[in-house]
Amino acid sequence: MEQSQTNAQPQHMHYKHRDGRAPNPQHLAIALHHANQIQAQKDAEAFILDRILELIELPSSPSADAANPSPADVAALKTALVPFQPTDFDNLVLERNIEGRCGYTLCPHMHRKEDSNAKFRIVWGPKGGADHGREMKIVSREKLEMWCSEACAERAMYLRLQLVEDPVWERRAGDGATKQVTLLEEARALQKTKKAAKSEGDRQQRLNATGSVAPVALEDKLEALALKADSDAEGSKQLAVERGDSKSAFQQNGRVDIQILEKEPDVKNANITAPSPRPGDQTGGSIEGYVPHTADHIKSRNGPVQDEGNDDVLDSL
Repeated sequence: MEQSQTNAQPQHMHYKHRDGRAPNPQHLAIALHHANQIQAQKDAEAFILDRILELIELPSSPSADAANPSPADVAALKTALVPFQPTDFDNLVLERNIEGRCGYTLCPHMHRKEDSNAKFRIVWGPKGGADHGREMKIVSREKLEMWCSEACAERAMYLRLQLVEDPVWERRAGDGATKQVTLLEEARALQKTKKAAKSEGDRQQRLNATGSVAPVALEDKLEALALKADSDAEGSKQLAVERGDSKSAFQQNGRVDIQILEKEPDVKNANITAPSPRPGDQTGGSIEGYVPHTADHIKSRNGPVQDEGNDDVLDSL
């Protein structure tokens, strides 16, 4: 940058407008700033292109495992992806597909090739992956042919989500934009370790609570229940006194003194008479105050039934 400015200073002295006026130094400084920014952008794009060409050749071994890659390949991938944007990562996947490789950089397999007549494919997820069974997704053929499997697609998308949207020539060194990415397997292992540590911490906390805090809390609860029982018994005694009970049924131990006696019938002084028939008993008695009547009783009360005009058709034939 300093060398460019020193080289440009003699040109400033010889540059003049058409009318012979000297150039404005502020305008020249702004133009120089934009020129340096454009040059930095070109240098960054060339640098990213070189990294894409290097990542096309990964992994270093044709028998490499995408789930367990070599440390050298992982280090090379993380270092190369620092200046990348998501669009640069898409260009890397496209270049690998042109070479016939899987879009995931650490996978040595070839990408899938589907039938060119169909534009979409139905992809089924693992069993039990959704609330009501297997998850079904409709994916375009171009998206499906980028990878060799769904596992590699998931690994690649996890890397893409960690890339910074801002271009590298606009980033600052201290804003965390130069942080290296994390592989999906590393993130899962870290999450599993944190979960195990949390479970161990919770278990240790429960053991400590059971050994010290729990007995004290249990004693407090039992003491509170005993005080409540004494208060209830005292209140029952006061209520019995207010009612005028000479002898309370509650004893000192909280029990109730209740004596159940069987009532003896007074057979000698009892006036027992046989039941006498009541009106309506001949017809079955009354039903909730209503006394049903027989058919003869209804006829005698209403007279003979006149059925004129309702003769049977068969009788007239």
